[in-house]
Amino acid sequence: MLPGVSHHGNHSTFGQTRMYERSLNQILQVLRRIKCLTYGMFLITFTTLVLYLVRDVMTVHLISQQASFPVTRRHPGFAASIQMEFRQECSPQQNIIFTKTHKTGSSTITNILLRYGEGNNRTQLLYKYPSSTEFKKLVPERLLTGRSTANIFAQHANFDQGFLKRHIYNTSKTFTILRSPVSQFLSAFSFFEKTRLYPADTFEESIKLFFKSHGHDKYLTDSWFCKNCGMLVNANSMDMGFNTEGYVTTENQEKYMSDFLEEASRTWDLVLITEYFDLSLVLLKRRFCLQFEDILYLRSLERIKKETVEEPYTLAKIAEMQKLDIALYDYFNATFWREVEKEEGIFEELAIFQKLNKQVQSFCVQGSRVGYQGTYANVLSPKGKENFQCVAMNTRCLNFIRLLEARDDIAVKDEDMEEISLKYTDPDSLNLDQVTHMDRNDNVIDLAYKNRFRF
Repeated sequence: MLPGVSHHGNHSTFGQTRMYERSLNQILQVLRRIKCLTYGMFLITFTTLVLYLVRDVMTVHLISQQASFPVTRRHPGFAASIQMEFRQECSPQQNIIFTKTHKTGSSTITNILLRYGEGNNRTQLLYKYPSSTEFKKLVPERLLTGRSTANIFAQHANFDQGFLKRHIYNTSKTFTILRSPVSQFLSAFSFFEKTRLYPADTFEESIKLFFKSHGHDKYLTDSWFCKNCGMLVNANSMDMGFNTEGYVTTENQEKYMSDFLEEASRTWDLVLITEYFDLSLVLLKRRFCLQFEDILYLRSLERIKKETVEEPYTLAKIAEMQKLDIALYDYFNATFWREVEKEEGIFEELAIFQKLNKQVQSFCVQGSRVGYQGTYANVLSPKGKENFQCVAMNTRCLNFIRLLEARDDIAVKDEDMEEISLKYTDPDSLNLDQVTHMDRNDNVIDLAYKNRFRF
């Protein structure tokens, strides 16, 4: 070793170099791991997308195989590629009678039938413009001027089979929808603002006050009259033509109800259930030979604030008053599931329908606002406002009906049309010009799935 020269500096430099090398190697190892993880995540994501695509395609294929439905092309495009029809001998139901029940989702079905008529050149049996929201009894004098017969009836009225058979073309089918009676009562009590008649600190206390106010203990035992019960108590039975006076005065009420249910089962070709709404629509599609686009819907008239009742006594009291509707519901709920059991592959078709309806909802709607009587109202997207199906689906059925009445009633003068048009100016709903002239050819399912990596 040379005098005056130290090796400590060299050792220090060599040690720092080794430390830097180790750090660099660690960093490179981390980067390699990140790279592997990135490749892994990409592979997992790609595989998931492929499997998702294959699953959806196989689901569509499975439906067509299980149900033995031919794929038809009423409209070219994506919708036609998945459209499931009935057997080859099946043709779409042209003449339809719908018994519109209260607070059951029936307004959505009325909207479906109004759109079905518009899209397939089917006429509606309408009242003269402007119609009332409720006609309890059907009489010829109230019918639209110049149209005494039609293809479809889908408005509120106490069921009158003789009248409807005279004014709806032959080969018609009749259907309706029912809801769990306790749930239906609570919804109607809130929607029709019965709390204003029976003010109390809570919704439930208001219902209790309703029970106490009018001697309802005698209802259906000594009396068939029920004050302030319209559209609220046993409303679905009344909608279907049940005679409460006959029930109260008969010597054998059980037989009276049994006879009514047997007659109802012969009168209504199909009874849907609100609690299984989407499944009901798919069953309707199959039985009436409709297409997916015919049964699409947007949610409407849903309460922003949903009132609840918790006390067992209150719920039991509601059920006691609703005993006619409960008997009706229990009977047809059982028949509904028997009909579903006959339909092979219906749940796979239900899954497809729910996918389609969700995608159409996303295409048509971009937001919500407060609407009619404290319910949610949809705000349409710019593309949605250009499509007839989107705008029509988002139109309250009463406004839709009145616009059709104004357009089709020959008694409405041309000079009155401008005044009528000023009444319907909601940018998210149909107006008179759109009902008269808007193009109906664009399939909303095709538009909703355009340029999307789906199916």
